[in-house]
Amino acid sequence: MKLKTKSVGKKDSRKKDFLTRANELGEKAGDHFSTMFIQRLKNVREVRLWVVEWVLLVLVVFLLAIVQIIWYSSSCETTAFTEGGEYIEATLGEVKSMNPLYATTNAEKTLSRLLFANLVSPDISGHIGMDLAESVKMDETGKVWTVTLRDGIKWSDGEPITADDIIYTVGLIEDDSAKTTISADFARIKLEKTDDRTVIFTLPSVYLDFEDTLEFPLLPSHILGDVKPAVVYEHAFSSDPICSGPFKYKAVQNGGGNNRYTQMIYLDRNEQYYGSKTKLNSFILKTYNSTDKIADALRDSTVQATAESLTDNDINVNHRTTLTNGGVFAFLNTQSATLKSVALRQAIQRGVDMSKVREGLDEMRAMDYPFLQEQEPGLQYPALAANSIDDAKKILAENKYYFDEDGKLFDESGANVTINISVRKREPIQSVAQRFAKELENLGITVVMNVFDDTQPNMDFFAQVVRPRDYDILFYEVDLGVSADPFIFYSSTQANSAGWNFSNYNNALADDALLTARTTLDANLRTSKLNAFLQRWVNEVPAIGIYRSAVDYYYQDNLQIFSENAKFTDAFDRFNDVEYWAINRTAVMQTP
Repeated sequence: MKLKTKSVGKKDSRKKDFLTRANELGEKAGDHFSTMFIQRLKNVREVRLWVVEWVLLVLVVFLLAIVQIIWYSSSCETTAFTEGGEYIEATLGEVKSMNPLYATTNAEKTLSRLLFANLVSPDISGHIGMDLAESVKMDETGKVWTVTLRDGIKWSDGEPITADDIIYTVGLIEDDSAKTTISADFARIKLEKTDDRTVIFTLPSVYLDFEDTLEFPLLPSHILGDVKPAVVYEHAFSSDPICSGPFKYKAVQNGGGNNRYTQMIYLDRNEQYYGSKTKLNSFILKTYNSTDKIADALRDSTVQATAESLTDNDINVNHRTTLTNGGVFAFLNTQSATLKSVALRQAIQRGVDMSKVREGLDEMRAMDYPFLQEQEPGLQYPALAANSIDDAKKILAENKYYFDEDGKLFDESGANVTINISVRKREPIQSVAQRFAKELENLGITVVMNVFDDTQPNMDFFAQVVRPRDYDILFYEVDLGVSADPFIFYSSTQANSAGWNFSNYNNALADDALLTARTTLDANLRTSKLNAFLQRWVNEVPAIGIYRSAVDYYYQDNLQIFSENAKFTDAFDRFNDVEYWAINRTAVMQTP
């Protein structure tokens, strides 16, 4: 019991000591808080100005930090074109066939470039580059050319593109019954397939520019291989094609009613295309029957762009002009009853004032020779006869032509000299042809002007007028290609409904010069022969150069279109970099 009592007493004593010390510490803390804080609160009034200044300084620093972050962020942010969207381009002419070997209207040629890849194609520098072909190689003789396709390329239906497609397409182009619009000449060329990707072309003679001839689209032999050439145009492929280009066909909608367009053709991105996939999801081609309607569509933004030349300047859109390797010529039909006379053609050459014919056109676009001088800068270009009505009349008089009292021109037989001019209803070529006609009338020649509107149903200018050579003078725009080769336009072998000798020019010496120039390995001989042909072309006047072609492209704001520095061989080369065209924008951060 003593032990228990003693233990309890010590515990109570320790508890009292702890409570005493705790109270002492509490009192000291209270005194310290009172002394260090409560009693010093009266000093705040004395230093309040400093407190306010420090608070404001902190706020200013904080705000500056926020401004800096915002400024830095915006300075590193920009907008860039991105994937997606649909591009709508307007064009003239009806699409009667989507088979690229039969393209004649601007609408059909546009579709051809969007839906089909060529074996080779010009790049944006204007030089021939590879397209479906991986390589094109010439042997040491200059007669044997080996074409190798890219590995793994496919049609839009997933089938492989093979050497069989090359052989089939060349055979179709060469077959007169097929009546394609491709100007390539494959007569007497032997083709040999060595494997699924390789075809060897054996030429009858040297042709250094043969690679240029391969600029044509392929057709799928697995679809058309069993179709007779004469009926390929009518095949269902023409309205629902299998494609090899950056886009593939989806659907067509006819305008009709009060709609201003005649057709709206929908194209989707071709996922099987060998090249870079397009930024655009889709491409829509709207066809119209007049440039006035296209101008209206641009004005109300129902289309994004057009490559047609517009006469309506009251459109608030961008405009870019790019020269091409093409030109408009007056092709004089040397086999027509009227113009078979060299004297009359020479009189026209001297009597027509070309400065008036080219009125309103840029002087840099004047075209005097059968090809661009920049294509063959080393030639000796003969001087053209000066414009002179007196010289023209002198030539006519020396060749038994005469004028009546009203100034009308008659030939030796007493027949009034009448010339039929054929031209498409298209500007500026139509106005140029009409001014040319006025100059002929000043010479006393009776002119019948035939203007064909190929935007109308059942009108095919190429098939109904050009092929049958149903004209005395044809105003027509032709593509001259990458290198100068006037053979296809002036060789007598091309003076037929399947050829492109629109003048029906037939001269043995010119034929020899043209053939030798395109088949020799001797650069000096080539130059000599081209010089000889040029002299005959100027003297015998199978055609008169009018103006160099150009692409007038009108487009809305905020579009990414073809490169401003691109060089074109024709108006449809604008699609050479269509993979990068875009309409959608997004904000992106750029590296500072």
